[in-house]
Amino acid sequence: SNGILFLQPVVSESTEGELRLVKFDTTPIMSTYLVAVVVGEYDYVEDRSKDGVLVRVYTPMGKREQGQFALEVATKVLPYYKDYFQIAYPLPKMDLIAIADFSAGAMENWGLVTYRENCLLVDPKNTSAVRKQWIALVVGHEIAHQWFGNLVTMEWWTHLWLNEGYASFVEFLCVAHLFPEYDIWTQFVTDTYIRALELDCLKNSHPIEVPVGHPSEIDEIFDDISYNKGASVIRMLHKYIGDEVATLGDQRQPKSPLFLMEVATLAVAACCENNGHLCGFACSIL
Repeated sequence: SNGILFLQPVVSESTEGELRLVKFDTTPIMSTYLVAVVVGEYDYVEDRSKDGVLVRVYTPMGKREQGQFALEVATKVLPYYKDYFQIAYPLPKMDLIAIADFSAGAMENWGLVTYRENCLLVDPKNTSAVRKQWIALVVGHEIAHQWFGNLVTMEWWTHLWLNEGYASFVEFLCVAHLFPEYDIWTQFVTDTYIRALELDCLKNSHPIEVPVGHPSEIDEIFDDISYNKGASVIRMLHKYIGDEVATLGDQRQPKSPLFLMEVATLAVAACCENNGHLCGFACSIL
């Protein structure tokens, strides 16, 4: 299909000569870095999650069947996170789209997630277990951001580690639940935790929480310390304090307003409230 995609569904279309006007539904209040528009020719496969969200995986023309595995993963991930966070996915649709040579690998635009082709597509006749595990993790990561990052947004880029570290942790939590045969936590240790230790022993390492004073500094902290060390610290805290405090559904964490929350402060405060002796340690590792 030759079309245009946005974060929300189409509400009307009209043509005037060679011009085509497409109007979309209004988005929720959101951070500006999550806006995306895609125009092009794409095939797609679609299904609905058990909680009724329309999910589509858009592929290059002729590669429709290669989106089927990601579609199966996404339709399972959405209800898992709904149950885990105790908050429903707030949009009526979820689009995942493969873009050739997409530099970022994947980006969690709210309701329209963009992926590099090799992070989303699987040739069902020529693939491997490792490739499918990787795609399941990336899909789990980006959909986790629909809650933690999109619905609840960090106050400032200084707290990027919590945004990316939390998604990097929860992707394993999700995949371990949906695909227990992957034994995915052993791979967390070898691929995420060990990598964080290797980098953190270098002289040019940095704390996971880095003050950001200028937009030019933002890209510099999208690194393996923010992702891997962040995920490892959150996994450690999760094991210590448990799901009741670690999820967004905890009643002590306000659900309204959900935007511009001081998420790092809340996370440490939750640790302190439940385990007073952990407070100094938690603050020191940040």
